[in-house]
Amino acid sequence: MSAWKKAMAGGVLNLAMIATAGAQAPTAPAIPAKPAGPPPTYTITLHTRNACVVPNSQHLARAEGGFIDVTTPSPNVLTATMTGTTAANSYIGATGLASERFQLVQELDITCSDSSQNTVALTLDTALVGFVRSKGNADAGVRVAQVTLTPVGVPAEPITIAYPPLCTSGTNGQLCNQHLPPLEVPVMPVGKYTLAATLVLDSRASGFHNAHSVADFSPDTALPAEWVRTKDPFQGVSKKSFGFTMTVSAAAPNTDLTGAPIASRAIPQPAAPNVRLADARARRNP
Repeated sequence: MSAWKKAMAGGVLNLAMIATAGAQAPTAPAIPAKPAGPPPTYTITLHTRNACVVPNSQHLARAEGGFIDVTTPSPNVLTATMTGTTAANSYIGATGLASERFQLVQELDITCSDSSQNTVALTLDTALVGFVRSKGNADAGVRVAQVTLTPVGVPAEPITIAYPPLCTSGTNGQLCNQHLPPLEVPVMPVGKYTLAATLVLDSRASGFHNAHSVADFSPDTALPAEWVRTKDPFQGVSKKSFGFTMTVSAAAPNTDLTGAPIASRAIPQPAAPNVRLADARARRNP
């Protein structure tokens, strides 16, 4: 009798364990995370360029050092620099006039290593460094310093930075190291663009009494000794960074053309199996 009871108790315990195991829903199989690939990279490719410097001088005046340089220091960065100097002196009542007009039109392509990516984040950064000075009946200045990046063939707004005129007159001078806030556009189309930049320098001096002026935005030019007066300001100043510089940078965007954040896009996952329905079917069909 004791052995029969023990057998019955063991059977009940086994049934209880089986019932408990059946009540526990099986765990859905873990779905391995998709490994993240390398981030997309962007490349700026230069194409046709029209870069011109037009100097003009009258009487005792100089327009020199006009230079435009366009480089790609890294695959996703374009840098353009304009440098030059104008200077004017009065002479026997004649007015000295000098001017330099810089004009750059650069065609370029912005491409992505991921062919499915059709947007790019663009940054346009600029700097205007140099000095203007004058004495007597004279003036000098930067009349125009502007750059525009325009997408070609798509309805997108151009990116433009324009500096206010920098001028001096009479006996005066200004050392300029201007850096306007960079323009950052988080979503622009991948494709063709046109970079257009303009810089205009001029100097004027007239009268009979030692009038002279200079607009110097070149790291390389040096005026003749007879054109430099010992009391002129900014003599010996470092000219290493002189010029009008503009930089375009391309990077991966955070949003798409609709404005939806790219990082928050949900990746669809397969539905978990209906474990309750599977368990009920197993009980009906042992």
